Amino acid sequence: MKKALLGFLIYSLAFALGACRDFPEASADLQIRPLKERMAIQASLNLERVDTLLLPAMRAVEIDCWIIMSREFNEDFVLDYIEDMKGATGGHRNAYIFFDDGSDRAQRIVIGTHLARESRVWDRQISYHSGQGREGPSLKPALREVIETLDPKRIGVNTSRTIPMCDGLTVAMRDFLVDTIGPEYAGRLVSAEQLIVDFLDTRLPEELEYFAEAAEITKRIHEEVFSRRAITPEASTIGDVRQYVYDRLAELSLETWYVPIIRVSREDGDFADENTVIEPGDIVHTDIGIVYVGLYTDYQKNAYVLRAGEDEPPAGIRDAFQNSLKVQDAILHVSRAGDIGYELKEAAERLCAEWGVKARVYCHSTGVPGHGIGASINFNWPDRYGIRTTFPLRMGAIYAVESSASTAIPEWKGREIALGTEENAYLAPEGLKYFYPRQEELYLIN
Repeated sequence: MKKALLGFLIYSLAFALGACRDFPEASADLQIRPLKERMAIQASLNLERVDTLLLPAMRAVEIDCWIIMSREFNEDFVLDYIEDMKGATGGHRNAYIFFDDGSDRAQRIVIGTHLARESRVWDRQISYHSGQGREGPSLKPALREVIETLDPKRIGVNTSRTIPMCDGLTVAMRDFLVDTIGPEYAGRLVSAEQLIVDFLDTRLPEELEYFAEAAEITKRIHEEVFSRRAITPEASTIGDVRQYVYDRLAELSLETWYVPIIRVSREDGDFADENTVIEPGDIVHTDIGIVYVGLYTDYQKNAYVLRAGEDEPPAGIRDAFQNSLKVQDAILHVSRAGDIGYELKEAAERLCAEWGVKARVYCHSTGVPGHGIGASINFNWPDRYGIRTTFPLRMGAIYAVESSASTAIPEWKGREIALGTEENAYLAPEGLKYFYPRQEELYLIN
């Protein structure tokens, strides 16, 4: 925890000096950068991340050498935020090495096959593709020589008990590494968990602006779903709507990082199966996230399907939605930089109880990746959420403000529904700030 707090203080100070800013309201039309431009932006962000964030993260945890072992079809997740050439991590067995030699820049060496010679990340690329060893071309001789030459004191590797993004080193690849570098250097191996957390949970200032674009795109996709483009009441099924999302993302050369969730609530229950037909009087709940220049969004929205003669939802349904917004208000009220995740969950739910709202709070960091590597405002359950609920909120980090409120609906014979909402926000000195104004009223589907 001391190391986590140290990393938090280093990066939050830098961020507070100039990165926080206000974002404008979303434009009226969905606009998206061409795929080629997005790929160039992501490459530039990765290079800047390695140039500016990596060495401070290494020094904060006193790791002078970081080795990422990776192999074809089982690439380490972290490499997606290091390599500036898409698909450049597919070697047979590769080692990606960063070494702190005391200068203002970490040395960067990659050893492997199928190396991207155009990459700007690496100072030195060593290919063993055709070099003959005792058993044919092998990573071992070159990796052993590099480590013996560098003679590192603490070697970070990607292992973690509870954080999946920090646990990319497989058992077999660890055995291979230990056999390669020998017992003396194997005794210097330590987990790079906190290094990776600091490296990937720290947002570059320009990333917030690109995330604002991603947030707007996600919002517009939700709004399209709630229009006649995707839903014809009494005809469209949940499966039809989900397929619309997939088709629309394909048109935009975008990906989702989870199955889009479409759910219907009505007087006789909640429904999520593919064949459920959306009908007048339904509440339609959507949960959709996209990946844009390497950044992950995660949003939930709610709409009501008007019955004949209605121009607004019944009062009980409107009250249910307003209760869900009160839970968001409570989360923003209690959340400040340095506060601990699970303690914030408890504080927000206590405040909601004082307000007479039956709340559940389950926020998480997002941005990199969707269920992010940083603080989680949730139950302190190590075997589910890992140690992330014990992390402090980090200045400039992005969070999914995710929660629900349970409310009895008089018009539905008193049936209680848990209405979930989710907005994305970044942490500024004054607290969490939404990327665009949140949904204040239920969308209406005619």
